[in-house]
Formats: sequence, C-alpha cells, structure tokens
Amino acid sequence: MTFIPLRNIGSGGIVTDQDPYDLELTQFPNGNNVSFHDGRIGKTLGHTVNQSLSFQPTHVQGWRFEGSDTVVIGSLQKLYRYDGGSVTNVTKTSDATNYSNSPRWQSEQLGTAMMFNNGAQVPQYMLPTGARFADLPAWPSGVITHCLKPYKSFLIMAGYESGSTKHPYTVRWSDEYEPTGVPQDYNIGSTTNLAGENVLSGNNGALVDQLTLNNSQIIYAERGVFAMDFIGAPLVFSFRELFSDDGILNRGAVASFPNGHLVVGNNDIYVHDGNQKQSIVDKRVRKTFFNAVADKRSVFCQTLNEKSEIWICYADSDAADSQTANRALVYNWSQNAFTFIDLPNVRALTLSEKLDASGGYDDATQTWAETSEYWSSVSASLDASALSLFGAGYGANKLYLMNDSHGAAGSNINAYLEATKLDLDTVLGTATNTIKQINGIYPQIEGQGTLNISVGVSSSPQDGVTWKATKTYNIESDNKIDVRASGRYFALRIESTSDQNYWRLTGLDIDIKEVASR
Repeated sequence: MTFIPLRNIGSGGIVTDQDPYDLELTQFPNGNNVSFHDGRIGKTLGHTVNQSLSFQPTHVQGWRFEGSDTVVIGSLQKLYRYDGGSVTNVTKTSDATNYSNSPRWQSEQLGTAMMFNNGAQVPQYMLPTGARFADLPAWPSGVITHCLKPYKSFLIMAGYESGSTKHPYTVRWSDEYEPTGVPQDYNIGSTTNLAGENVLSGNNGALVDQLTLNNSQIIYAERGVFAMDFIGAPLVFSFRELFSDDGILNRGAVASFPNGHLVVGNNDIYVHDGNQKQSIVDKRVRKTFFNAVADKRSVFCQTLNEKSEIWICYADSDAADSQTANRALVYNWSQNAFTFIDLPNVRALTLSEKLDASGGYDDATQTWAETSEYWSSVSASLDASALSLFGAGYGANKLYLMNDSHGAAGSNINAYLEATKLDLDTVLGTATNTIKQINGIYPQIEGQGTLNISVGVSSSPQDGVTWKATKTYNIESDNKIDVRASGRYFALRIESTSDQNYWRLTGLDIDIKEVASR
C-alpha cells in the first residue's frame, strides 16, 4: 500500500469562483461555518445569548473605561447602557424621549466619552459618569451628518446637510478639542479657531465614510477615495485623491487591519495602505459574495485582531430582514484566505471588555486543549480581560456574545468542508487520465466529538460525484476511514452537526494506488 501525506489542507480557505478541478489541494470549493485556528481550518465558534432585551437593537458599541466597562445599545428611538447585569435607558432628557427613526446608528468613543449619531438629529454624547446622553455642545444649528468621526484632535464630518442645503462632497471639521472632552466650537466662519471645510471632487460621488490610517484620515466616496492630512494653520488640512476606480459600498463597509484598510467596494473587495490598492477576492469569492448580497445597507465590517480576521457581514436571500446580516465572509489576513460563517441576524458587532467576572486562562483547571472554551476568543495569556465580541440581534431582541460556544445559542451548528474534484496527480506524479483507488483515509483532525466523513468519485471534470456511504468518525478514538473507491477524481466531505463538538483539520494520509490508465 502507498500512503500519500497531504498537509496544509484548507490553508487556502474557501474558493468558490473557480471550477473545483482548477483548485490547489490547499483550497476547498465549498464550505460553511469554518474558520482558521492557529493556521488550521475547522469548525467556527458559535454564540450565546448574553442578554434578552425588551426592544429591537439596531446598534451596539463597546465603551471601554477602566472600572466602568459597558456597552451602549441603540434601538430605533432610544439608547441603553448595559453593564453585564442590567440594561438602563440612557436616552437624553428622560425615558419617555424618542429619537428620530434610527435603523443604523453610527458611534465612536471620543477619549473617555461616547458619541452616538443617527444622521437625522444633533449627535449625542455621554461621559462615563453620566446618567444620560445629551446633545453635543455647540453643535451648529440645523446641521446633520451621517458620518462623524474623530481624527487627531478634531471631529470630522464626511458630507453634511445644513437646513435644506446638502453638502454631499464636503468635509467639515470642528475646532481642536481636548482628548478627555468634546469639541466646543464648529464655527467655520470664525478667524479665531481651526474649524473649517473643504469641498472634494464630485466626480467620485457623495462622501460615505471615513477611517484613520496611520497619520491620515481616509475619506471614502461612492466611487473614489481621498486622503486627508493635518498640516496646521491656516489651511489645517490637505487633501489628495488616492483612487478613482472604486469607492465604498456602504457606510461601515471598511475595517482597519495592520498597516491597511479592507474596503467593500461596488464590485470588488480591496485592501490598500494609503498608496496602493489590491483586490483580494478576484478569482476567489468576488462573484459569490456580490451575487449573494440582498441589500447593500446590510454590509458592514468588523476587525478581530486576536484572530487576524475581518468579518464582512451581509444579508443574503435567506435573511429574515434584508438590512440585517445573517452571513459573514471572513478574511484571515495571516492566511490571506476566506471562509464563510452564519450570523444570528445582527445589525452591528462591537468589541468590548468582558462584562462579567469570569476569569481567563489562569483560572482554568484543564489544559488549553481540554477546556470547553478551546479555540475561543478567551485569551490564552494570563490577561483575564480579553476583548469580547457582542452582536445586536435585531429580529430576536437579543444581545449576543459571539465566539463564545460551539453552538448557536443552544442550537446545532452545521459546519462542513467539501472538495469535489481532487485528482491528486501532482502528489502521485501521474497523469489525470489514470484511475486511482483509495483504500483508506487517515485524517489528522484535532478536537472533540464525532464527524460525518464522506468519500466520492467521478470520471471527468463535468461528471457529478458518486458518493459512498457516509462514515461516522469519532475524533477522540478513531484514526481511519475504511473506504474502497476508484476513479479519476475523488471527493471528500467533512461535516459536523452538533452544538458540542469542535474540530480542525490539519492533514490527511491517503492509502491510494494507480490501478489503470486510459
């Protein structure tokens, strides 16, 4: 018998835009609810219900302040603060106050203060010791903006309206402010402050979003990208066009990662460093992603630095609400690879400190490989305050704790990887037209629980797969899948359907031989 070792299985992630027979052995053409753990692909983590709510959450934002870590939750008309034990109405003035309809809040932590903006009213702010939100002080009368973010010691508007006059191509900024406070002056007509504005080229469409990159503020328009740099008085900022061949699909569809931004454009997903941009989805998942998006308003991004991931969240045709994400395309920048996961219909995600007294790895009584939080976002260091990922469950009125279990709030997670056209010719050194026979597979799988493993065969690239009987594989006690199958192409499917098991695939040893040549 001849054993062929296959290593780095799945290290290239999921590639759906190419024919299965054109893929590398490191890539899978199909898969769901899988992600990378220390460079190895396996079942993703699930979520739990952290708090049931009496309202539909449309937004959530972590508020990190020593001794007072909380999250702020936005609804259509109110704001709430959650400390891990109770949910408190912190809407301005009184519990009875209602904001204008706010289907998607925009929020930022300004030093120690929290800011929420619904794009229809005066932005709200609150200090950590405050009891309620209030209007930002000195906010210019009649001005609203959909995108307000800090840069250096200024608050920046990317487009705004003043009364009935729209300024979709204008960047406007406040006077300088102290990092522990909020701006006190936005008067662009004054000669005694640094507040001002600049109109950018309208050729790239309306301004949509902004995000800091190194020392620049990157301004994203519908069809282009600009850089904004601080140069001091009297001009205060300089502006330059970076790209005019693509912009951003939706506010929130950009995320930071080391030395760059990932951006969901109109027909591409690209990364850039402030100078050069590059598509990361072409010939991999671009067609699949853009064909699946049901509503561009559902698209937003969330960075998870601990896992080297950016979640590109979106709603597909199966979503309960077209503006609420039920799926995520996950980009792992360490692997430069993609996977797909299901989401529990969330309007927003946020990172925050842990809101309970549970300990970190130093409190564990089991080894890291044995703990039920294996491969979770819990820190493997002695730091017991690793960041948690929270999700605003719009349809279910829940605040979810993501990456917190092996199930979906008590329900099973269907996780699988499937390859349908493995010819193995490159490792065997034979031509594609040879008939190979597999007599057994020795999976290298870490984890706990049982898997369903299926092997199939086909004779040509266009033929359907003939699957053999599915085998149940116990990760902790089994070491081999007995199978006898012959064909030019082989197929392999690894699947789990539990809320308890976890696994990651590290390699395969295949008992295979050439039996005929045609």
